[in-house]
Amino acid sequence: MTVIIRDPLWNNIRVDGYALRLVDTRVFQRLRYVRQLGWAYLVYPGATHARFEHALGAYHLAGVALRLLEERGALAEVDPVESAIVRAAALLHDVGHYPFSHALEGDRSPAP
Repeated sequence: MTVIIRDPLWNNIRVDGYALRLVDTRVFQRLRYVRQLGWAYLVYPGATHARFEHALGAYHLAGVALRLLEERGALAEVDPVESAIVRAAALLHDVGHYPFSHALEGDRSPAP
């Protein structure tokens, strides 16, 4: 089963059944509440998107890249399952991030 998710940047993102099962998990859904741009929204009020939509866009772009490589003959020997794994990896690449994680990356000093 494939569903369409509307996206303001990519318009329609086609999500395959295996990816939809990943999107429907609590672990993935929490990305709706993790800001992609940290505190940037305080300066740029429109900078409010979350890692949820970023991850969907990464999934979409992985599919675009795979299709282009296939059209050019570069993926003649790549199994469709491997292509699905690449797209799933793109979808899940931010699952382990916590809120404001990139904003806090520079501060690695030990706690007092």
